Amino acid sequence: MTTVVGIDIGTTSAKICATIGDEIICALKQCYSVEKENENENENGVQNAQIIVKTSMELFENVKKVLESREPSKRIDEVWVCGQMHGIVLWNQESLTTDSPVTSSLYNWTYSPPDQSDFLSTLPEWSCGQVRPGFGLATLAYLYRSEPESLKKYNRCGTIMDLFLVTLLVLHSRETAVPMSHHNAHSWGYCSNECSWQADILPLLPHWIQLPIIVRDCRRVVSTLNGAKCHVASGDLQASVASLDVYEENTAYLILGTSAQLCCLVNPKEIPETLTESVVKLPYSEIKQLMAACSMNGGNALETVLKLHSNSPYSTQKLANLLKDLDRNAPPLPSDLRIDPIFIPERGLSKKPSVNGISPDTSDLQILEATHFGIIDNLFSMYPESLLKSLKISCLALVGAAQSARFKRHIEAIAGKDFKLIFPKTEISTPLGATRF
Repeated sequence: MTTVVGIDIGTTSAKICATIGDEIICALKQCYSVEKENENENENGVQNAQIIVKTSMELFENVKKVLESREPSKRIDEVWVCGQMHGIVLWNQESLTTDSPVTSSLYNWTYSPPDQSDFLSTLPEWSCGQVRPGFGLATLAYLYRSEPESLKKYNRCGTIMDLFLVTLLVLHSRETAVPMSHHNAHSWGYCSNECSWQADILPLLPHWIQLPIIVRDCRRVVSTLNGAKCHVASGDLQASVASLDVYEENTAYLILGTSAQLCCLVNPKEIPETLTESVVKLPYSEIKQLMAACSMNGGNALETVLKLHSNSPYSTQKLANLLKDLDRNAPPLPSDLRIDPIFIPERGLSKKPSVNGISPDTSDLQILEATHFGIIDNLFSMYPESLLKSLKISCLALVGAAQSARFKRHIEAIAGKDFKLIFPKTEISTPLGATRF
């Protein structure tokens, strides 16, 4: 039977799973470490790319050890990767073979310096959508305008998943020209339906940095590693859906991680000509597209609200303990407690954060409970129920943290009367979904 490894390189952690046939052999997760002096870096949309790659490499090696402990002669047949979309990282290709690789920070999907919105208005229109802050090519154009000299040391760019694949292959003396999937190229902006970069953005980018070649086929093998086929990286949203595509018909997918998405698979011919600005079309496969509302505010809002409104100091462990408590029991909420957790501006919308009804007696559990409701309520406001009904959606599959009791009760309260809720057999989503294209 085929041994397959799937890796999800996310915003705050990397996840990995290994399967032999239909059996999940192991699943591991590791949060990225952050140096003390840079502990707020994620809030600026800038992350340490080398730490992310190192963490992902360690997970890959750990999975290999697990497989070898079961059967020493067992080898990996396929490696699939997915991860956070929109972000861009730069590197010097030749340096990857040395002990001191030259890489930039990862400018992720939340990267939005104060003047970037004005800058975006100076860029060409994108023929396939609207360019937003945090989109890879918009970020690269911004960096080129604001600090061109700092880019001179780089000659390649890609997503963090592309850098992981390149690094993995370089370490084993394999080919290093890794193409980019249509999923991730579209998330960068200025990717055409023909899978090429839009010509009028090219003069606004550093000419010495090579853009990746775009491939439509998410099954494309980019190289082999000790006999294992390494596939082009897909988007984490698409991988989350692929993990559950057995439910494809009449089903929408509610996905909760660092951010939040509500989406469904449709035939391109069924997509309405005019969509509300909060719903976008995304590539999925040769025959299907995704219609998605992609909220910037998911699990990240829980950390933010606690930092802003708790009476005691914040820590990651404190949040984790509180979330465990919420999974066990729902605290009673004051009738006037209302939190709309739009702490990161939603793309194309003017909604603002709103916090009402917090008093000195309001507990951290109550604040978090109200924020969970606000996250779900905001997501459904971005994807009108009338649109879901027009697409004949009758089921709602819960993916990622959406399966947890603390989110599920609010999903049931808001949507349970109109949609049948589906709960997958496994909580493993994105790394498993990456292997199913």
